[in-house]
Amino acid sequence: MADYALLPQNLNLSFIRGDEFWFTIDADIDLTGYTFSSSIYKVTSVANGVVTGTQEVAQFTITPVNLATGQINLSLQETQTAALTTTEKLRWYFRWVGPGVVTRTVLSGNLTPGDA
Repeated sequence: MADYALLPQNLNLSFIRGDEFWFTIDADIDLTGYTFSSSIYKVTSVANGVVTGTQEVAQFTITPVNLATGQINLSLQETQTAALTTTEKLRWYFRWVGPGVVTRTVLSGNLTPGDA
C-alpha cells in the first residue's frame, strides 16, 4: 500500500536563554501575497503517543527580507528567550497562507532553550 504525506520539514531549534535568536528561511518561491505565523508552544498533554493539548508561550517576530525570492527572517528577543523554561517540552511551527487561501505548515520541530 502506498502512503502520501504532506508534512512540514522538521527543524529543531536550540539556543541559550537570554540571547537574541534569529534565522532566515529561504523558501525559493515567490511569497508575495502570503501571510505568515510562527509560534512556540508547550505540550500540555499526550494520550497514546499523540499530542492532545498545547499552550502557546511565545510568537516569533516575522520580518520579510525579500518576498519575491522567498526570504523571511524569524526572531525572538532576549526577554522572550529568557522567559522560556528548560523543563517543559517545547515545540514550534512556521505556517503560511498563500493565494487562494491555501494554508501550509512548512516547518516545525522541537525547541530547546538552554543555559550557558
